Amino acid sequence: MDAQDGSTFEVISPATGKKLKDVAAAGAADVDKAVQAAKACLYSDSWGFKSTGAQRAIILRKFGEILASSTAKLVEIECLDNGKARREAEADFGDAVTACSHFADLAEKQDSEQGEVIDVGDADFLCKVRHEPIGIIGAITPWNFPLLMAAWKLIPCIAAGCTMVLKPSELAPLTCLLMAEMLKEAGLPDGAYNVVPGLGPVAGAALSAHPDIDKLSFTGSVPTARRIMTSAAEGPRGISLELGGKSPLIAFEDSDIEALVDWIITGFCWGTGQVCSATSRVFLHKSIREEVLSKVVEKLKTLPIGNMSDPAFCADDKFESP
Repeated sequence: MDAQDGSTFEVISPATGKKLKDVAAAGAADVDKAVQAAKACLYSDSWGFKSTGAQRAIILRKFGEILASSTAKLVEIECLDNGKARREAEADFGDAVTACSHFADLAEKQDSEQGEVIDVGDADFLCKVRHEPIGIIGAITPWNFPLLMAAWKLIPCIAAGCTMVLKPSELAPLTCLLMAEMLKEAGLPDGAYNVVPGLGPVAGAALSAHPDIDKLSFTGSVPTARRIMTSAAEGPRGISLELGGKSPLIAFEDSDIEALVDWIITGFCWGTGQVCSATSRVFLHKSIREEVLSKVVEKLKTLPIGNMSDPAFCADDKFESP
């Protein structure tokens, strides 16, 4: 769907520098339209407060099947759009498929708990369990795990009966857009999942500040998170932030050196080191320091560099993560 003002932005393959596609650049009016669609769906007879966990579980399991059957196509697009290694993209989609079944089970469990009486030790009070959706979720995801980060936010949202407006990274939005088609095929009602591709200062800012958003979920940088927290406080509304960090890998003198070297390299080379869980620092016991450093340097020299979406290149990949 086109942006209301006709704006677009280019999606560039980082491996080749070539344009892949022009994508509609959502503005504040487009974000509002998406939020209103999410609101209408939330209060409809087919979703939100009127849906059951069993109904939502059926959709999630079907979505998992569609994801699994579409993995080859999605991996190809993710590699072109993001530039990541093929095996990394395959692992991402495997995680998303697994999440579908996990949260489908949890959705069904909500039905069995609905209305359960909780004994509070006082006959004058009646306490019952009631599961209901939070409401409309505004989600903003990063470029490094385009579909997986979106799926990790969206799948629990579906399990709970919420609706979502997603602003994917403008650097890699394509699989998030394709996911909308797959969810429709899985039976998700119109308006339950809405994608507003666009620039952070425009689409992201409009989504964060929209008064009808009930909760914000953001994965990305600390400076952007500060601005989103300000918008959340003005709501006020709930917020979840994943901002990564500089996690250390700590190794003691009795460490398995070969395994340690593999994990060190995996820790800062996976996703070119641009992942939330990257082990950007290594603390080594002094007795193994020189041996480990020497082996890390030696191993790094064997890593291939090139277009990771090229199957012929990947076949020559000499490094396998542990």
